[in-house]
Amino acid sequence: MKPSKLYEALHALIGERVPLHIWGACGVGKSQIVAQVADDLDYEFLDVRAVQLDPVDLRGLPRIASDQTEWVPPKFLPNDGKGILFLDELTSAPQMTQAGCYQLVLDRKLGEYVLPDGWVVIAAGNPASERGVHFTMPRPLRNRFVHLELEADLSDWCKWAVGAGVRPEIIAFLRFKPDLLHAADTTWDANAWPTPRSWEMASHVLCGVARRQNTAFLTGAGEFEAQLLDGTVGRPHLRNCWPFCASSASCRRSTRSCSIPSRRRCRQNRPHRLPSRRRWAG
Repeated sequence: MKPSKLYEALHALIGERVPLHIWGACGVGKSQIVAQVADDLDYEFLDVRAVQLDPVDLRGLPRIASDQTEWVPPKFLPNDGKGILFLDELTSAPQMTQAGCYQLVLDRKLGEYVLPDGWVVIAAGNPASERGVHFTMPRPLRNRFVHLELEADLSDWCKWAVGAGVRPEIIAFLRFKPDLLHAADTTWDANAWPTPRSWEMASHVLCGVARRQNTAFLTGAGEFEAQLLDGTVGRPHLRNCWPFCASSASCRRSTRSCSIPSRRRCRQNRPHRLPSRRRWAG
């Protein structure tokens, strides 16, 4: 499922309080899309990293009240309003912690605690093929979710990137090499590789370099800049990316410095009559 379809699915199912689990490779934008939907709906976005929890953390601690024991839920659980309770990195949490979510996901309760009606539970995690910290999700928990799988999509990413202010060199390069938007070889033990997230980081790297050079454009394919991009998208892909970005900046500088012929001169040199504007539009 591409990001725009996931965006529509979230809008359709959140109002029905359907618990969702989003699967996807690291860096494809799972949490970012959920946060964007929460912002669009004016919902609170509560990001709970399941991997940081012990099994007893969700239930809380007991205390004595009126000669009885009662459980005090953790402060991070909501008590009112509307929002998304986002259990991120759920498959990185030990199975006992995942099992602690059974009642929360299906019954919207944790012991005496009840999740407010305006809240919905959404979780996300990476598949085992990503070679991260991974614990198999118990089958009873799997059956409590609607499962959606997110994949990177160049068209969706480019639309987002334009609005997010990603540098045009990055967007142009990925239109030229669309396969490099997400090129993760999980059998290769590399520290950096192309993902939508790392390309956004590469844009920040280029912005930092341009700011350091006090220019809006890149000044050349220097070793320093190449090392920075090497640590962002990986050396094999840097051989294509950096020369493209540098030449793109050079072309833009040249375009700005070129004089534009006058309209009269263009008409004199024109060998044939051009179609009318209305015909071009048609």
